[in-house]
Amino acid sequence: MMRCVPSAAAHAALRWLRNADVKDHQLLYLFLELTRRCNLSCRHCGSDCTSNVASEELTTDSWISVISHIAEAFSPPPFLVLSGGEPLMHPDLSRILSCIRRHGLRWGMVSNGRALSRPALDILVSHGIGSITISLDGLEQSHNWLRNSADAFARAVSAIRLVAAAALPTWDVVTCVHPAVLDELDAVAEHLLSLSVPAWRLFRIFPAGRARTNAALLLDTEQTRRMIGWVAARRKHLRRRGLSVSLSCEGWLPYATERRVRSVASFCRAGINIGAILSNGTITGCTNNAHYFHEGNILKDNFAWLWENRFEKFRKRQWVGSSSCAPCKRLKDCRGGSIHLWQPSMENPDFCYAEVLGPG
Repeated sequence: MMRCVPSAAAHAALRWLRNADVKDHQLLYLFLELTRRCNLSCRHCGSDCTSNVASEELTTDSWISVISHIAEAFSPPPFLVLSGGEPLMHPDLSRILSCIRRHGLRWGMVSNGRALSRPALDILVSHGIGSITISLDGLEQSHNWLRNSADAFARAVSAIRLVAAAALPTWDVVTCVHPAVLDELDAVAEHLLSLSVPAWRLFRIFPAGRARTNAALLLDTEQTRRMIGWVAARRKHLRRRGLSVSLSCEGWLPYATERRVRSVASFCRAGINIGAILSNGTITGCTNNAHYFHEGNILKDNFAWLWENRFEKFRKRQWVGSSSCAPCKRLKDCRGGSIHLWQPSMENPDFCYAEVLGPG
């Protein structure tokens, strides 16, 4: 098994698999940012979402055209992930879901859970939802503080209970880890077990949107080590009890650490196996990317053509050779890490996991 392979050989094998994925660039997941509207005003929001939308968004008819194009242009078609903002805030969500179901596409949703009532969940289930992710960012005080709402925790827990009872094929909870949550991770794990949550992913908040100007949200080097160390130490124990815990896909890690905190070896698949269409029609590889990585707009460009013929910034990554990462001995494996950690200046990433953990 891979876990028994020496680190150097494992890195070589993973590098080969990654290069094969880059060459094939099969679109597996497509994120549709239906709207920037949101029913919360979270302190860490990377998109600065509010209840009102300042810029124009794609019309429902445009989204229907997008979905039809994807269904016809890709075989097999990708799994659609509806996101926002808060996708449940889209005023014409039922029409969009009907189009997805009509084309027989697989789909899921990322939600803060606030608007996920039983009737709302029944509508999602009736349209064939295959997965859902709900956010829960710590215990009650920590979650409410981060989500900037006195009842955010209660509403999220209510949504989790509804999803657990619905027996969806796949669902999980994600936690945006900020410093106050580090000492709560054991307690959060116990709470998730009591709610019958099957899977839990931990994210490190990255400096974008509102988080860029709020240092209280960001884990420093030692705190990041603590988060990764907690996952590595608790993962097997919690899995035996029914909760699969994993570090998020952000950041390349040395193999010795990687195999202890993730089920699948990770590298940034934005623009390789993952694409995104933003609420204004922008085409990119991930909803969190800076504008340097935008490839076009769905209102004037053919997504399938762009996917096959562009996205070189994601796949070739030649820009990394002119950055602070150029002399790093890990570059062949890391390739600059997660693209959403790079700002338009392209000088250096906002954070480097390999630098934090050292060789592995």
